[in-house]
Amino acid sequence: MQEMDEQYRDCSVQVNTYVVDGRTYRVHSYFVGDRDIHDVMYQYAEDRAMSEMLGLVPKTA
Repeated sequence: MQEMDEQYRDCSVQVNTYVVDGRTYRVHSYFVGDRDIHDVMYQYAEDRAMSEMLGLVPKTA
C-alpha cells in the first residue's frame, strides 16, 4: 500500500464514505489517467447490454 501511495502521490484523490448494512466503507479513488469517466461508463453499459441480449451473461434483476 505504501508503494501505491508513493506512486500516485501527485495524482488527484477523492475519498467517499459509504454505509452499507451498518458498516462504514471509505473508498479512495486515485485519478491517474486521462480517460473520461463518461466514455468508460457508456462503453461498459453498452457492452453489458449487448452481452445480456446475446445471452453471454445472466440479466441482472
